[in-house]
Amino acid sequence: MFKRRLAGGALLLTIVAGGPVATSTAATAAAAAAAAAPNLQLPFPCGQKWRLDTWGHAPALDMVKEPDQHGTEGATLVAAAAGRVDKAFYHENGGNVVQIDHGGGYFTTYIHLQSRGVSAGDRVQQGTVIGKVGKTGGESNGHPHLHFELAYDADGNGDASWGFAGSERIKPTFNGVTYGQSNAQTWRNVESFNCPSRSPEGPASVYGVLPNGQLTYTEIDAATAKRTRGAEVSTATLGFKPKAMATLNYNTLLVTQDDSGGKLYRVDIISNRGTVTFEPPVLLGSGYTHELLAYDGKSHLYGIANGVLRRYNLTKTKPTLADITGNTLIGSGFALKTLTTTGPDWILGTTAAGQLISYKINGADSWQRYQLRDTTWQVFDHLLSPGGGVYYGHRPEGSLHGYFDANPYDGRDDDLGGQGAIDPDGWTQTLLSAQPGTVTSS
Repeated sequence: MFKRRLAGGALLLTIVAGGPVATSTAATAAAAAAAAAPNLQLPFPCGQKWRLDTWGHAPALDMVKEPDQHGTEGATLVAAAAGRVDKAFYHENGGNVVQIDHGGGYFTTYIHLQSRGVSAGDRVQQGTVIGKVGKTGGESNGHPHLHFELAYDADGNGDASWGFAGSERIKPTFNGVTYGQSNAQTWRNVESFNCPSRSPEGPASVYGVLPNGQLTYTEIDAATAKRTRGAEVSTATLGFKPKAMATLNYNTLLVTQDDSGGKLYRVDIISNRGTVTFEPPVLLGSGYTHELLAYDGKSHLYGIANGVLRRYNLTKTKPTLADITGNTLIGSGFALKTLTTTGPDWILGTTAAGQLISYKINGADSWQRYQLRDTTWQVFDHLLSPGGGVYYGHRPEGSLHGYFDANPYDGRDDDLGGQGAIDPDGWTQTLLSAQPGTVTSS
């Protein structure tokens, strides 16, 4: 048995018979962080089976390919979760090393690689190829394998130490199963479920109001971000200047009037084939002075007026005033420029400064705020979501742009990407609203 030290004296790895190992873990980091760790999958292509060993360096893992280790050297290595490449470099003892920052203080480190396929600063999705498994570095013992560590930045310095006794590594969980609990453990034939990333499916149904009060209807294929029908346009007009609109279902809209009284109307759609036809708007009541409205697809209507967010209960698919109850004051400080919902009791909006913010609404004075983007979203004057992690942003010059968030409820932006412009122009509506829950992702 022998030991080597990193520059500066930190112990990296301990070599024992049977393969390279690292010294014991930092238990305090594990206790503090395990509950909120990223959703990891084994860092190999979908369906492959690998052997995992702790040797003497739990919770770090050494991985070799099953059934007999043949094919380990040069095997494709993929990201265990989405994130940003924090480090990609060659280390005397660790060989080729890649470290990924997954946000929230969590990092994965991949050691002894034959080659690196990413550079520091690169954004990766779960399943993105990041290199090949190898035996580089003095501590590989000439034995092809992946040395893998999950770490938590317990001291909050923006980095995660790895590879030595007292480092910040913790027990990893792959596909819901936790490994690395103690030394001298082996798991055989662990299958990778690091399968192709989720994609949206289904039609997005989008209603709009033109400047003259005519209604429009458009369908968009969520998977391709291409318009497949419409815009169908009504002959009739609403008969009043609208202020905010929420789509309840395929043939029911709620629209407020842009006046001091805040009149709320229900609009019943008869048909949106060829042309949009609808019954004369039904006045439900007044006092709904919200600048923004959005329905979550289940039972809650959200409205914002002067930065104050309220939630209403809807008990009917075509509600009368008696079917709109609750009027719960959620809180103030919701200074949003746009508003939509991404699922039951999840709202999403942008600010005039360009932030993209997601909120999980629990009830009065209770919510969680997640700032997904810090800038650039100020270009949109409407934001709408048909569900499934799909977002559409409308720009004042008439373009509509698509985005897909692989997990709209994780409070992260590293799995949020653009789908491109659905149309570069032609969207001249003054209000837009998508029917919630028509798109899923799988």
